[in-house]
Amino acid sequence: MIKILNVLGEDHLLRKYMEEFHPDIAKVINNSFSHNEEYTFIEDQNREYYSNESFFLILNLASTRSGTTRDEVSYQLGMVGLERLDHLVEQGLIIEDTKGRYLGSTQNYKLTFAETKKRIKLSMNHYRLEEAGSINNWMSFQTESINSDGLQALKKLNQKHFNERKDQIFDNPMYKGDIKAYTASISSTFLPYTENEGLQ
Repeated sequence: MIKILNVLGEDHLLRKYMEEFHPDIAKVINNSFSHNEEYTFIEDQNREYYSNESFFLILNLASTRSGTTRDEVSYQLGMVGLERLDHLVEQGLIIEDTKGRYLGSTQNYKLTFAETKKRIKLSMNHYRLEEAGSINNWMSFQTESINSDGLQALKKLNQKHFNERKDQIFDNPMYKGDIKAYTASISSTFLPYTENEGLQ
């Protein structure tokens, strides 16, 4: 069961399974991801919206402190976008405030790795390569050969230090504005094996 859930990327179900059948290991897993405790898993019946290309941009625009507007959605997606916005309001995933702005009902949310994988691909569709290196658009990509301790060190750096410093900017009132931005920190391995150690 653990192998199946892990391969499918269903980390939410995997955590539930571990809490029920392997509580000691579940405590270790929860401690490893304690920096994400403020984030809430999206309910099963709503998860498909967050990795669906038709609703992806609208939910991302709304899931910010400034939210979004009908004009903003219409400019990007036209009348079809407004229909999708209204649908998300009906589903309770977006809320309209008294000033006519639309905000995500869940600001700090997380999804399974399976949905996150889809969202990474969708996000890259919005990466404007022609603006690379500008204030709007930046990317750094580096490869190297390291051992398992190095991989663990990179994981801890991405999980803790990067997220903490990123939040110091995202959550700082001094930087509050209307520009919708996204950032991601990703690392992985190219091959499923190494020459000297066999399968990873």
